[in-house]
Amino acid sequence: MTAIRVLSYNVRYANRGDHHDAWHDRRDGVGRLVGFHRPDVAAFQEPLPEQRDDLRERLPAYEFVGRGREAGGEGEGCPIAVRGDRWTVAASDTFWLSESPDEPSTGWDASYPRIATWARVRAREKELELLVVNTHFDHVSATARREAARLLRERVPEIAGADGDGDGRTETLPVALVGDLNCTPGSAPHRILVGDDPERDGRTTEKPADDGIALRDAAAAADLRHGPETSLTDFARLIDGRRIDHALVSPELAVEAFATLADRDDRGRYPSDHLPILARLTV
Repeated sequence: MTAIRVLSYNVRYANRGDHHDAWHDRRDGVGRLVGFHRPDVAAFQEPLPEQRDDLRERLPAYEFVGRGREAGGEGEGCPIAVRGDRWTVAASDTFWLSESPDEPSTGWDASYPRIATWARVRAREKELELLVVNTHFDHVSATARREAARLLRERVPEIAGADGDGDGRTETLPVALVGDLNCTPGSAPHRILVGDDPERDGRTTEKPADDGIALRDAAAAADLRHGPETSLTDFARLIDGRRIDHALVSPELAVEAFATLADRDDRGRYPSDHLPILARLTV
């Protein structure tokens, strides 16, 4: 049995209008928070290129993969950071949540291009591999969120499946899909991701054909739950009823604990407008 701690954190893009919550006042707090909790894998949403550089500088024990959502790799990203003393990155890539997922594009009626970055991580001391997928759904369009969820249900099994990345594998990898989904549990995108598409043909009670992925909400499956029921802040206070950051895991992963981390920085404020989530898993 191997333990793996997966953290997901929307660190908020570097917005010049944030005044005393500008990135240069928050970046050390973000780095210290992640460094203290020492996840095996940390998945970030929204960092711009200069923020990704700041995170690498403050988390030197981690190998980062991922690119920005714009052509040329600029813009906001969904990087994945892997703790180098325990894991290596065997393969990684990024695709777009759109009708043209293999090229920079904006899908459906989303406000911005949206992406998913994945990494196949390999344990250094055991024959164990895991697929981690990090994503960020659109904050405005309900249609884009639903269609993004359907695209992930199509794509993730292909990547996790036998020889899904062309390296000759014969087994399907365990999957942890994390990120800011901009929706709460029970919403249509969340239901789609856990295999309960609300727009399934209502004329039949039969379940759809197995699409090769079974995911469950780590917060609901956890033996131990800790922290607030929300994951959204205004930097000073929690915003109730907004658990929009999620960890979804496949059956091979047991969920020992799930936490929403409400750590404040040395200013007494939250380092982002989101709280990070941490899932303690075993495989």
